Amino acid sequence: MLRAKTLPLIAMLALVAACGGAKTDATDATDAAAPTDTTRPSTPNGLTAVATGASAINLSWNASTDDVRVTGYVVRRNGTQQATPVTASYADTGLSATTTYSYTVAAFDAAGNTSLFSASASATTTGTGTGDTVRPSTPTGLTATAVGLVVNLSWNASTDNVGVIGYVVRRNGTPVATPATTIYVDTGLSAGITYRYTVAAVDAAGNSSSLSTSASATTAGIPPSSGIPLTLGWFPIPATQLTPVCAVTQGFTDVAGIESCPAITEDWSGGIFDQARNRLLIWGGGHGGYAGNEVYALGLDTLTMTRLNAPSSPVRNGCTSGGVYADGKPVSRHTYNHLAYLPTADAMFAWGGSMWQTGCQGDDAWILNLSTLAWTKRSNAGGPIGNHFGVGTSFDPNSGLIYAHDGSNLFSYNPSADTWSKRSSPLSRQFFGYTSGAVDPVRKRYLLHGNDHTGSPVPPATLFWYDISNPTASIATQSGLTTGCGGFIGGYEYSMEYDPVQDRFVGWNGGDTIFLFNPDTLSCTTAVHAGGPAAVPNGTYGRFRYSPSLNVFVVCNGVNANCYTLRLTPP
Repeated sequence: MLRAKTLPLIAMLALVAACGGAKTDATDATDAAAPTDTTRPSTPNGLTAVATGASAINLSWNASTDDVRVTGYVVRRNGTQQATPVTASYADTGLSATTTYSYTVAAFDAAGNTSLFSASASATTTGTGTGDTVRPSTPTGLTATAVGLVVNLSWNASTDNVGVIGYVVRRNGTPVATPATTIYVDTGLSAGITYRYTVAAVDAAGNSSSLSTSASATTAGIPPSSGIPLTLGWFPIPATQLTPVCAVTQGFTDVAGIESCPAITEDWSGGIFDQARNRLLIWGGGHGGYAGNEVYALGLDTLTMTRLNAPSSPVRNGCTSGGVYADGKPVSRHTYNHLAYLPTADAMFAWGGSMWQTGCQGDDAWILNLSTLAWTKRSNAGGPIGNHFGVGTSFDPNSGLIYAHDGSNLFSYNPSADTWSKRSSPLSRQFFGYTSGAVDPVRKRYLLHGNDHTGSPVPPATLFWYDISNPTASIATQSGLTTGCGGFIGGYEYSMEYDPVQDRFVGWNGGDTIFLFNPDTLSCTTAVHAGGPAAVPNGTYGRFRYSPSLNVFVVCNGVNANCYTLRLTPP
């Protein structure tokens, strides 16, 4: 529930003076010197697309070269960006049966230079196998053997009532290939890195088995150093407090509000993880606490905190201006868990939130282009209703849709079409307060838990979920009582982030104890690592996120404290 934030005028002026004097030089991260690297990577060639069932197509291509180094690729399906893999292969899943898809690929480097797009390659998915709902058996006997920078995989064949047509290979939780046989050679890997693999079988109807037990292999050579320890546990990243780069301390005193920089994180605000650039983005503030709408980034490649842009100026009351400042950008707001990373659009999605200056709850939708830092207002027609503190916004990598729950109904948003769809009937027991939600990419479910305005779980330790395997169907809520999850499921303050290596959801809200939630058994186990950062009163939300490239979680919980990484499994 929102709290009152009023101070006498003298106290407000003193607070502004303490946070910084008059603006002197318009210091801004966007004014920094342009990078010296302006050379594009070479255009990828040899792109192939092979359908391996009714819902998956396997892509591979020859690696590009660059004067410094290629850091990843952009995969487009039918002209729309779908993924940014770091290696020269990608498994595109969640597709429609008997449909032809066309793909192109481009390479990019650390300076943001992008190659031309490759020649296109196409493939057509198979039929649906109407009426078949039986899952194949789980693959067994998975082995992984490293030979130089290549890992050879093999496993025992699965069985099915109709017939297995292929397998999905996951590396560190991310699909990388869909071979038709029980062997796969994984290439384009880095030196001295341990890679973990699982395999699932699929049939012509799109039914998928459970994931196999994992197998690991370590490539030859010395691993690159990120500065983050390879040991398990917490690591405080030195000199990563947000306050030194906060807009107020850099001269933008008109956005200080009554709480100044601390409100950026402490006022019910979240963030996303930008996988293409390996960084945690933080956007928050709002109500009477803070008026700045700038974005901050913790880069895990550089281990530095930066401000990406300047705040809008002058500020005005978003509750009387439609949630927009005079420059056309969204006003500052509590962002709760209303933010989502869109790898298909290289963007951050934002919905609603408690707006500067008087705390009204918005129902507007926005996209921040992460390449240009340009904001675009998107449609909210047919979307969640306003006046909710946590809509559990989460991106589904299988369908490319965003899911959000407004306490009564589940909604999906199509970023490409800019359209909302109501996907469910109202819950019999509605959520009237804070909720958290996340997509399970393996089981194709949207998970939801939370509490009401009194802080009571709804009901205690019960998890709710929706089957989102069909991206257009109307779906009903399901629920189950969890075991061992007290203090996590039902507590909105906890993060809820998927760990693709362990195939678990991680719940954390400060301190040394981490909850590991198993969606198959609705049960939690705990892991304890000393030295965890302290909890904050108003929740962590999306400021606790996972870095796929480093296999670490990262969190920034306060502007005057260092950020942390958490390693739960070996690199």
